[in-house]
Amino acid sequence: MIAVKYIFIAIISYFLGSLNFSIILSRTLEKKDIRESGSGNAGATNMLRTYGKHFAVLTMIGDILKVALAILIAFLILNAPLDMIFNIADNKETAVTMILYKEFAGFFCVLGHIFPLYFNFKGGKGVAACTGMVILVDWRIALILFVIFVITIAVSKMISLGSILIAIFYPVLIAVFYQNIILILIAVLFASIVIVAHRQNIKRILNGTENKLSNKKNK
Repeated sequence: MIAVKYIFIAIISYFLGSLNFSIILSRTLEKKDIRESGSGNAGATNMLRTYGKHFAVLTMIGDILKVALAILIAFLILNAPLDMIFNIADNKETAVTMILYKEFAGFFCVLGHIFPLYFNFKGGKGVAACTGMVILVDWRIALILFVIFVITIAVSKMISLGSILIAIFYPVLIAVFYQNIILILIAVLFASIVIVAHRQNIKRILNGTENKLSNKKNK
């Protein structure tokens, strides 16, 4: 029975993740698919460069909320205490279990975001979706990563570099806070997904040709 529950969670989370809000918003409000503009990526950064900050913020909010909904549904299916969605359990064993629930739903949601069923399996890079999961996993870790992200962008003017660095630091912080090998390995998996999704950005960063915020042109 528990296996069936996890299968349902995986399917529901994937379907929710497939709701790519950059594509939905660009098609609805601008009558154009964001994947046909800018970098061609279906994510908040391309929305920022192509349509401006308001579209980017709406995209981020939508992609974060869909992960939160996936986690809520997972908790309901698993009969987990709903107050643990936003809180950190005092008992370390319970805290680890709650995080595993969140990361399981989060993984399939991120998978749907990157390979959306509704949009020919061509989606974004999963940063916003991962962000939503990290916020619910541990707000302390999310806050530290946010500071790293902001400082990186302030110095480099590259959103992609900020995204890559917070992906790298996520498993490091999980190790510092929880010292649990399973959580660390799962965190490494999430980091790997984000880094692989940014492989072209990494090449451009190394070549010195990556787009910078100072060079963006908003509509």
